[in-house]
Amino acid sequence: MFLLSLRTLRFRWRGFVATFIALLVCGAIMTAAGSMMETGVRAVMPAERLAAAPIVVTGDNAYKEHNNPVASLAEQVPVEESLVDEVQNVPGVAKAVADTWFPAVALRDGKPVTGKDDESFGHGWASAQLMPYKLSSGTAPKAAGEVVVDPDVAREAGVKAGDSIEIAAAGATKTYKVSGIADPSRKLDRQAIFFSPADTQQLIPEPGKVEAIGVFLEPGADVAATKKKIAAQTGEGISVLTGDDRGAAERSDIDMTDLVLVPGLLGGLAIMAGLLGVASTLSLSFQQRHREVALLRAIGGTPAQLRRMIVGETLVVAVIATAIAMVPGRDAGEFIFDRLVTIGIAPEGVTYYRGWTPVIIAGIVAVLTSVGAAVIASRRVVKTRAVEALGDDEGQQFKLGKVRLTFAILCFVLAASCVYSAFNFVTGPFIATPATWASILFAVGLALLGPSITKGMTRLIGPFVRAGSGVPGQLASLNARARAVRMAAVITPVMLLTGIATANLYLIATESSVSSVYTENLKSDVVLKAGQDGFAPGTVDKVRALDEVGAASEFVASSGFIEKPEDPWKNKDLAGWQLLGFNGESAAAVGGATAVKGNLSDLTGKSIAIADTFAKEFKGTVGDTMTVRMGDGAKETLKIVAVVKAKESFESLIVPADLLAKHTTKALPTHIVTVPKKGVSEAAATAALGKLTAGLPGAEIVDRKEMTKAFNHHLGAQAMVSYMMIGTLFGYITISVLNSLWLAVSRRSREFGLQRLTGATKAQIMRMMAIEGGITAVIGIALGSLVAPATFVTFSKARAGDLIPAGSPWLYVGMVAFALVLTMGATLLPTWRALKNSPLEAAVLAA
Repeated sequence: MFLLSLRTLRFRWRGFVATFIALLVCGAIMTAAGSMMETGVRAVMPAERLAAAPIVVTGDNAYKEHNNPVASLAEQVPVEESLVDEVQNVPGVAKAVADTWFPAVALRDGKPVTGKDDESFGHGWASAQLMPYKLSSGTAPKAAGEVVVDPDVAREAGVKAGDSIEIAAAGATKTYKVSGIADPSRKLDRQAIFFSPADTQQLIPEPGKVEAIGVFLEPGADVAATKKKIAAQTGEGISVLTGDDRGAAERSDIDMTDLVLVPGLLGGLAIMAGLLGVASTLSLSFQQRHREVALLRAIGGTPAQLRRMIVGETLVVAVIATAIAMVPGRDAGEFIFDRLVTIGIAPEGVTYYRGWTPVIIAGIVAVLTSVGAAVIASRRVVKTRAVEALGDDEGQQFKLGKVRLTFAILCFVLAASCVYSAFNFVTGPFIATPATWASILFAVGLALLGPSITKGMTRLIGPFVRAGSGVPGQLASLNARARAVRMAAVITPVMLLTGIATANLYLIATESSVSSVYTENLKSDVVLKAGQDGFAPGTVDKVRALDEVGAASEFVASSGFIEKPEDPWKNKDLAGWQLLGFNGESAAAVGGATAVKGNLSDLTGKSIAIADTFAKEFKGTVGDTMTVRMGDGAKETLKIVAVVKAKESFESLIVPADLLAKHTTKALPTHIVTVPKKGVSEAAATAALGKLTAGLPGAEIVDRKEMTKAFNHHLGAQAMVSYMMIGTLFGYITISVLNSLWLAVSRRSREFGLQRLTGATKAQIMRMMAIEGGITAVIGIALGSLVAPATFVTFSKARAGDLIPAGSPWLYVGMVAFALVLTMGATLLPTWRALKNSPLEAAVLAA
C-alpha cells in the first residue's frame, strides 16, 4: 500500500506540498521552543568578572519550602564577611577573596558617562584579581579618595592616571583621584570602578557582608573535592559554584523562571497548532482521495492497510519537513531569545544553547504530533465503504462519533476547570495562564464538533444568503451544506485565529491597564526617579523643603514571602508578594494607601501595613506581628500598625522605605513621590524639582506610569508570551488557511467547467465562490468570537473585577477584517486560476 501511494505521489502533489508546508512550520516552532527550553534549563551564564576564581561562594537565592526550591528571591543575597575566613581555612584553598559591589557611576560635566540602560558598579580593589584586572598605568588605590577605573570609564570621562574624577555612589557625589587604570582580561558590558579599602567600607550596602567570595586553590587541589569540603563547611543558605555556574553569582538576583516558561508555552502552542492545523490540512487532503480510498477498499484493501498507508505517507513527509525545519528553527529560537534579552526577561550573559539534543527531541515530538494528526484525520477516511467508489465523492455524509464527542466534552470540562482555577487558585498576572488555556481548550472542543456545527450553521444562514444573493447565493448555500466536512477543515484555523489571537490582544491590553492599580492611589503625577545609585538619605528632606512641594515620600519596590502566620495563598503566586516601601509620616499624604484600621504614620522601624484581605484571611489586626522573608533572604518580624484597603489580586505589603531599601540590591530608595502644595500646579512643582535634579546625577522627573516598571510581577514575560502566541498563530494559521482553501478549490476545476458548459459565466462562478468564502469566514469568525471571551472575560473579571476588558474595539475589528480578507483572498485566487482553462478542458481533464 505504501509503495503504491509513493508511485502515485506525482498525481497528488498538491496535497503533499500543503502538508509539507504545515509540517515544516510545526517542526520549526518545536525546534525553536526546544532550543530555548534547553537554554533556560541549563541557565549557562559563564563567569566574567569572577572568571579567575575556580570556585565562587555566594548566597543561595532560592526560596525553599520543606527544603525544596519553589521560587527565586528578588534581590542579591549577601553572605557574612566572616565566611571568608571559614573558606580560607578549608583544606585545598590557597586564598579566599571577598567581592563586594554597589552602584557607582563616573560623571562628566555632572552627567553620568554611561547610557541610560548601561550599568556601572563599584568594587573593592582586592576583588580586581577575580577577573583579573591588571594595572596598565598608575598604582592601586590605597588611601581614601583614590580609585582605579577601567579603560571605558577613563575614555568616557576623559581622564588618565593622576587626574580627578567625579563619581556618584551610595546616593552621593564625590571627587576622587584616579590612582590608576586597570584593563580587564576580556571585554565586559559593565563599567568597573575600584575603591580603596576605607572607601569601600563606607560605600558597601551593608558593612559586615559581601556579595561573593572568590576561591583560589592550592597547586594540585581538585576543584570538585574542594567544592564538597567548602559546602560542608558553610552549610545551608550558601551556594558553592564551579564552572559556568559561577556566572550566577554575578547576577544572582536574576529569576530564570520566565526563560523556561516562555518556550514551554510556545512548545505547547506548537503541539496544539500542529494537531489542529496539520490535522485540518491532512483531513482535507485525505477527503479529496475519497474515491481513491473507496476503490482500494473495493479491490480488497482493509482499513488497517489504508491507515498504515496514510500514516506512512505522513511520516515520510514529516521526517523530511522536520529535518529541514531544524536549521531555521534553531535560528528562530536564537532570534526569540535575543528579543527576550532585549526586553529584560532573559538576563544578559546567558549563553544560548545550540546543542542538537533538544533539537532532536523537538523533532521527534513534531513527527509524533504529525503522526497523531494523521491518525485523527484518517479515522473517517479509512471507513469508506467500497460501494462509495461508484458514487460522487463531493457530498460526504457525517455522523458524530462517540470518541469525537467524548473528547469534545472533555475539552469543555477542562476549559471550565481553567476558568475556575483563574478565579480561585491563581492570583496576579499569572491568571493569564489558565485564562489562555481556557480559550485554547474551548477552541479544540469546537474543532472536534466542527462538521456538525458547520452543517447546522450553514442551514441557519442559508435562507438569508439565498434571499440576498440570487442564483450564486443559492449555489453557494447548497455547496456549503454538501461540503460541510471539508468546510470545517478551513473554519477551524479561522476560528483559532479570530478567537485565540483576539483573546491575547485584549489580555495584554487589560494587564497593561490594570498595572496602574499599583500606583493609582498616588495623588500626583510628579515623581523623582534616581539614577543608577539611588537616593542618599536626606534627599527626601531636600524635596520637602521646596516651597512648591506639600508632601514627599521615598518609594522602594521589591517582593517577599509571608512565613508567619502561614500564608493561605502561598501556592497562588510563586513570585512572592509585592513589598512597597513608603515613609510613614508621608504615606497617607502622597496616597500610598488608605488605612481602614490603624495609622500609616506609625509605619516606622520594624512595622508593616497589610491589605484588608490579608487581615481577613490571617485573622490578624493592628498590634499583631508577622514574619516576612525579604527579597535578600533575610527574615524580619514586623508589627502590624495599619490595615489598608486593597483591590483583590493587587494586594501589597507596605513597610518603611528605609527598612525595605536595606534589603534590596541597591540598598537605597529609587523614587521619591511628591504632592504639590495646595494651590500649586503640578507643572510648577515639576519645574522646582527640575532645579533640584541638577545636583542629583542621573535623576529625572517621571510620572506614575514610569513607576510601574519598578514592580516585579512578570508583565514583560506575559506580554512577550502573548505576542509570541499571536505571531505564531498569524503565521501558522495563515499558512493553514491558504493550504486548506487551495486544496479545496483546486479540486473543483471539473465542477467549474461543467457549470460553464451549462451557461454559467466566470463572473457568476466568482460571485458564487465569494459567497462561499464569506460563509466560511462568517462561521469561523462567529466561533472565534465565542472562543475569545473564555480568555479575556475570565482574565478581566478575575484580575480587574470587570467583565469588559480594556482595549479598543478596533482590536477585534482588525482581527475580524484580517480573517475575512485572508479567507476571501485564499478562496478567490485559486478560483480565478482554475477558471483560466477552457470549460471543456477543465471538465474532461479534472474528471
